Amino acid sequence: MRRIGRAVWFAGRVTENTPLTDGERTELESLRAEVTRLRAVAASSGGPSPGVPDGGTTAGEAGRAAGWLRWTATGVLVVLAALLAISAVGARYVRSQLLDTDRYVSTVAPLAGDPAVQDAVASKVTDALVQQLDLETLTRDALTAITDNAPRVPDAIVGLAPVLASQANGFVGDQVTRFVRSDAFANLWVQANRAAHANVVAVLTGGSGRALTATRDGAVVLDLGPVVDAVKQQLVARGLTFASTIPQVSTTITVFQSSDLAKAQRWTRAFDRLATWLPWIALLVAAAAIGVAPPGRRRRAVVVVASAAAVGMIALGIGITVGRAVYLGAIPAHVLPPSAAAVVFDTVVQPLRGTLRFVLVVALVVALASFLVGPSGAAQAVRNGFMWLVGRASGGHAGDVTREPTPWEAWIARYALLLTVALVALGGLVLVFWHYPTGAVAFWIALVVVVLVVAVQVLAAPGRHARDRTRVGESRAV
Repeated sequence: MRRIGRAVWFAGRVTENTPLTDGERTELESLRAEVTRLRAVAASSGGPSPGVPDGGTTAGEAGRAAGWLRWTATGVLVVLAALLAISAVGARYVRSQLLDTDRYVSTVAPLAGDPAVQDAVASKVTDALVQQLDLETLTRDALTAITDNAPRVPDAIVGLAPVLASQANGFVGDQVTRFVRSDAFANLWVQANRAAHANVVAVLTGGSGRALTATRDGAVVLDLGPVVDAVKQQLVARGLTFASTIPQVSTTITVFQSSDLAKAQRWTRAFDRLATWLPWIALLVAAAAIGVAPPGRRRRAVVVVASAAAVGMIALGIGITVGRAVYLGAIPAHVLPPSAAAVVFDTVVQPLRGTLRFVLVVALVVALASFLVGPSGAAQAVRNGFMWLVGRASGGHAGDVTREPTPWEAWIARYALLLTVALVALGGLVLVFWHYPTGAVAFWIALVVVVLVVAVQVLAAPGRHARDRTRVGESRAV
């Protein structure tokens, strides 16, 4: 006689003291399956299998060989699915962020309010204006004219030209800084980027444009001419009327520089073409990896596939970090200050990081959920602990299997599997049709689905145990 949980075994028959728990029932079914498998192996090990000549492989050996082949194929498909997942995330980022005008503008708009970017723009515009104005020459010529026409003015006053020019240059710089920190600059920044987005697409796909162009050395530069014109008008309004004589100034600010721009253009074109299909191909390959796994091990294959996708997202995150370091090292400080370069990079790739976190959360939730529904001791311990907490929180009423179920609990127990599949499918549809889901969106949707699925299992417990008691009674009567 051997006691397992609350059930006592006598010669292969189960005598019921109290209803079996979920963990005990799972353990019982697992033991029965293991006994059946061992009997089949023992039967086949006595000699060659039917139809196999002497010296051939036994049925057990053939089964192990087939299982090894299945797991090998599953491993290859898992790696391919992870690589496709990384490519799908990159393709979605290129299509929905870099090549979409509204999304691009909304991404780069906050740069107008960043102090590092404002200082970089102000420095470029101030240098261009000061160079065009040449205030020291203007001041020296003006003071010389004064001394020539006013004999009482000493000639030494001409020596004040550098000092006065420096003050004037400072005044110009202050006006430029004031402008780039105003709402007018923010509006101009948004308008300029929206107008230039067609040129951004041209740059990424190998072309060029007027407002935003790619140079031969792999630099992407933004034309600041509209900002210079706006500051000129502001200087004239403040009394520096000679600023109106400044000719059309073409000054630029480099927003990206890399010798691998041509390679990036090739990847952009490829991602743009494949953006629609890559996510579906990745899902199909993941499903194939699960389907190829040996029968009875497909739940484990789900855990492996989801874990591989999570590892792929972590690898992509590491790649972004490495790319950031390469980008900051490729752009000289005199072209774009490191602080501004870091802000530009972080802002532009933020949507990519958001998509990465979204896929990572979904993969981790799928892997964890698949693990927790399995027969392992750790999974059973987690489920039993949760049921204990639910019972304590509800005063022992929720999930109580010793009482008769209510009609609602009986109905939920009958359709528990269908309800679980419907809830998971509904959560998946919400994620699919969410326009631009983030990692936080994925987390909260997954949390809601998990809570609802657990609620279904808790409410179904009394009805399920009542149904099992009925079946046991019927088997005894037979």
